[in-house]
Amino acid sequence: MPDEFDPVAELGLFPEKNFICSCRGFITKNNTMRDLCGKFIRNGEHFYDVIRRYDDLVCYVLGREETSSGNRGKWIAPFLKANGVTDHMIYSFSRDNLVLMPHADTVMHYISNLMPSYLSTTLYEHTVIPMMEAVNAPLMDLSFTTMELDTVNLGRVESRKLRQAAQEISNLRIPKVEYKLNVPMELDLDDVEIIRTMDRILEETIPEQSAQTLMESVGVMTSNRKAYRLLDIRRQSNIDLDNTMYVGSSRTDFQSMDLVKDYNGLSVAFNGADYAVRGANIAILSNDATVGAVFAQEFYNGGIQSAMDLAANWDRKYLKKADFADRRLLDTMLSIHPRKLPEVYLVDRDNVDEVAEKSDVYRKKILGL
Repeated sequence: MPDEFDPVAELGLFPEKNFICSCRGFITKNNTMRDLCGKFIRNGEHFYDVIRRYDDLVCYVLGREETSSGNRGKWIAPFLKANGVTDHMIYSFSRDNLVLMPHADTVMHYISNLMPSYLSTTLYEHTVIPMMEAVNAPLMDLSFTTMELDTVNLGRVESRKLRQAAQEISNLRIPKVEYKLNVPMELDLDDVEIIRTMDRILEETIPEQSAQTLMESVGVMTSNRKAYRLLDIRRQSNIDLDNTMYVGSSRTDFQSMDLVKDYNGLSVAFNGADYAVRGANIAILSNDATVGAVFAQEFYNGGIQSAMDLAANWDRKYLKKADFADRRLLDTMLSIHPRKLPEVYLVDRDNVDEVAEKSDVYRKKILGL
């Protein structure tokens, strides 16, 4: 509470840095929403891929003013409900299928004891709870997508219509063409069909009362809401963005990462998708999370310039001789990677296309779609 007595603050010992992160690629390997669709909806993985494609198209290609990347969590909810999914089923599935990145629990516990730490994710609350129980970083503040399936009842007719619509979505073809951020390109005809079909379903099928009520009740942590949350953290903590480290990996992190970068904070794409790298000043490709703690420690002690210097000199010979605040942490990271270090890149205008492509390929290699 705002009026609570804070003995640390009374002694004048205020935190100097903030740490904010998303989940996939840094804490977990799971694509939980896709996995949920695959488990409970017929042809559900492709169904999810089409909706994700639509999400990206309307936000980053068409640039519709009313859209924000990450709305797929809202659009999927009625289809899950129509297939008999309950809140407990999502929680149990998420708990039973959780796959953490190697050493993520140790890393998140370490960072959350180092500086105020925040999780900002598009994942459903049902998924975040078992993940944070496994990570056991109790000092972290959590922001996620809220949803309650059990509070809404769908009739049999409405459920059948939604299941039929799901199959129509699953029958759509996803083209291989990739669109670059802020680069005008003509839409592929298959993408035109995805947009037309999804627009029609969202405007004509979903608005039946119960499904629409459910969809509107979902509090989605979209890209815009992540950015607003970032600004809320800045206001509440009184720590400016130049003293903020943001670790992101998905397209929904782009706006927040770009804000942190613009204000000279540390924006790290950790196994990032293409757009995430475009919002970063450092990109990391690693099959475990320990290197994230190394950069968090360096940023905490020396600020962004120290983190940038570390990235610029990223080789084993330099690291073995470096004057590092937590030598044990750095040596642990080196021992985990005895042959090849995680790849670390400073991202700038000259190399962003190359690094973004490398990161996207590596991300798919260790995480899948």
